[in-house]
Amino acid sequence: MPSPSQLAIGVLALAAAAGCRGSRSAPSAAPAPVAPAEPADLTDTTGLVRVQFSRGTTSGLVNDSLGSGESRGYLIGAEQGQVMMIHAITWPVRQGESPPPAATVRVYSQAEGHELEVPAGPGPLWSGRLPATGDYVARVGATGPTAYTLAVQIPRRLTPGAADPTAAITGTAPARAPVDYIVEGTSGQRLAASLREDDPATLHLYGLDDGEQLAPLSERRRLWAGRLPATQDYVVSVVPLEEGATYELTVTLR
Repeated sequence: MPSPSQLAIGVLALAAAAGCRGSRSAPSAAPAPVAPAEPADLTDTTGLVRVQFSRGTTSGLVNDSLGSGESRGYLIGAEQGQVMMIHAITWPVRQGESPPPAATVRVYSQAEGHELEVPAGPGPLWSGRLPATGDYVARVGATGPTAYTLAVQIPRRLTPGAADPTAAITGTAPARAPVDYIVEGTSGQRLAASLREDDPATLHLYGLDDGEQLAPLSERRRLWAGRLPATQDYVVSVVPLEEGATYELTVTLR
């Protein structure tokens, strides 16, 4: 089963590919990545690009490239307890090249001056809960020269409770990247998530920790309701079908 970060960021990768590479097909599998060296001084952020999140989105995209032996760092501001997902999506430098070089993403706490480890080790995907409020450095390396899209997601947390079990959000998706929300649920609770029937968007709903698909992306649902199978965070992802799509998401947890 794919990991939660692969499921969520895979959608974002498709959106990035459509927006940045036209009709080019997704790159094929690449060799195991080589991790970039840890920077000597994490307190020095001079020249690093800050990843910006457009209003109304939960994701930021940066298009960039690397030469042989290079790595590049990016600044991301986030808050304690937030979930962050990062994917470096590589592209061939020259048309027809296959496969593209493999990428590695490593994340460092700028304030604490150390790397945030992930169980699977360095690779093109990174996901985790953030230990503190402040800036984080995402450093991208690759096994060879490559163009790439850096996709960063920080889902918004919804907190429906006993007093008011329903959360309703009206929004506009300025790009075709998904807009993600997180809901903490307990095994046996009933969760319902819905979009309006005519909204140009669909739902993708899954467990953050176990990756279990409740509303698979391929089903293109606008409504899901049922009992939660496990106690964990659940990702409710609004996947716009067009740029500028408006939507009304309703989430009820009882």
